[in-house]
Amino acid sequence: MVVDQHIEGELQHLLAEDERITEQGIRFVRTESGIALVGEVESAERRDLICQVVAEAFPGLPVNCNIGLTRVHEPEEVEEL
Repeated sequence: MVVDQHIEGELQHLLAEDERITEQGIRFVRTESGIALVGEVESAERRDLICQVVAEAFPGLPVNCNIGLTRVHEPEEVEEL
């Protein structure tokens, strides 16, 4: 499947508007064989869901999932107000 402006528009809409993912921070880049999803999310489960939804919506498009995980940790000290 060739990634053209129509496919790009559908991908952007899917990432931002699909109720299962609604991600503004994930973007895609064209690769030689298809697309790569890039950005960061809070969990591996979220990353896998995004990649699954995109793959299901575009079954003929090779999708490389390069979404990283945001490192979140508890504060080391208590904030005094």
